[in-house]
Amino acid sequence: MAAAGLLCNALPAMAHHSYSMFDMGQRATVTGTVAKIEWSNPHVFIWMYVQNDQGVYDLYGFEAGAVSLLTRYGWSQSTVKSGEKATVEYFPLKDHRPGGAFIKLTHADGSVSRTEPFAPGGSDASSYRVDGAQKADK
Repeated sequence: MAAAGLLCNALPAMAHHSYSMFDMGQRATVTGTVAKIEWSNPHVFIWMYVQNDQGVYDLYGFEAGAVSLLTRYGWSQSTVKSGEKATVEYFPLKDHRPGGAFIKLTHADGSVSRTEPFAPGGSDASSYRVDGAQKADK
């Protein structure tokens, strides 16, 4: 019984991955067009087309926080829209594939949507966007 109880308590910890695949010592920024938002758990993903030096568009994937956490910080499914032009700051993947751990997105109007403050890269958050309205962190 005791072993089964310990196993059940360990499962939630095993379900969440580490950030070891991201280079947390480097920050990168790209500008492009949002292709798609995957608003689902365990993490929201933002997909963006970014033109490379050869004029070809690469698809970047950015892993953000969980739906419940982003919602707590003012996000909704309409905070970032497919087709919008934006700039994303992120921690790149160590294997150099296009994408990484999301830090913030700057919308074409200059407003900023950030990750939750306690996520990697989130501690410098000073403001965030709530469906078009700029709000100050608490």
